[in-house]
Amino acid sequence: MTSIRDWADRVQQRQVVFAFPYAVIKKFGDDGGGRHAALLTYYGFLSVFPLLLLVVATVSTVLQANTALRAQLIDAIVPVQFRSTVNSALLALPSGGVPLIIGVAGLLFGGLGIVFSAYDTLNHIAAVPHRRRLPILHRYLRIMATLVVMIIGVASVGAIAVAVGALTDLPGISRLAAFIATTALTFLVLWTATALLLPHRARLAIIWPAALLGSLAITVVVTFGAVVLPRFVARSGPVYGSFATIVGLFALLFLVSQVLVIAGEVAIVRRRRLWPRALDSNAPTDADRRALLGLAREQERIAGERVEVTFDVDSG
Repeated sequence: MTSIRDWADRVQQRQVVFAFPYAVIKKFGDDGGGRHAALLTYYGFLSVFPLLLLVVATVSTVLQANTALRAQLIDAIVPVQFRSTVNSALLALPSGGVPLIIGVAGLLFGGLGIVFSAYDTLNHIAAVPHRRRLPILHRYLRIMATLVVMIIGVASVGAIAVAVGALTDLPGISRLAAFIATTALTFLVLWTATALLLPHRARLAIIWPAALLGSLAITVVVTFGAVVLPRFVARSGPVYGSFATIVGLFALLFLVSQVLVIAGEVAIVRRRRLWPRALDSNAPTDADRRALLGLAREQERIAGERVEVTFDVDSG
């Protein structure tokens, strides 16, 4: 078995087509990528309803004089399964004054969970030392700004759906145009969010692989989720009962979260050239050492703290 492993290790280290994917998988495991994807899913689920309600409230306020367009936009944004709940909650919101401010502040607070989780995940994937991360005030300001960007992005995706839906004479072209426009918009949102949540400059040349993979995954879910979720609920109803919708939503969110975390790993492995990685942990490559060194130095928490790492085992 050792000889087979050594042979496979030599092959994958010499071929980028094998070495790069393995390095991404290896770093995903080193970073606890599955745990971060699960946290993104959990906080994303808790943030869905507040975000939808904030978007609907914003759209209703801006388009108060245009009821037809407002109704079309809300239908494009809110999934069928949640429309009655969102409409009921919107009617229950105070109409103005201090109670409205408190209500909106509560919704904003409820939507911050996914952004805080994204902040921790991004900085962990990039191995940003704690001492270099954003100070608490700047962190909250940027997280709030990211939440605003997300709200604008969701409303814009709905606007794209409404605009493209008007092209009834060209159904095939309209669907393709909607997919491309939604992907491009989501790409910009992810790029902006990354720039806000990382302490250093997020250059397009660095993050475009992550933003592209993530935007494609989100667009696919937005495009086909409305079709897949009702079917999942219908088929899973006898097993999960009233929880079928929740399970289906969790499944979609977890799929997107996994892709987003993997996309981030792809960008970092590409940027720092963290390949090839060794199959045998007792014979680390230079990329192994640099990856592990980044994990160790991430724990530097105060300005004067420096973590040094030594390796007793030489690479084979």
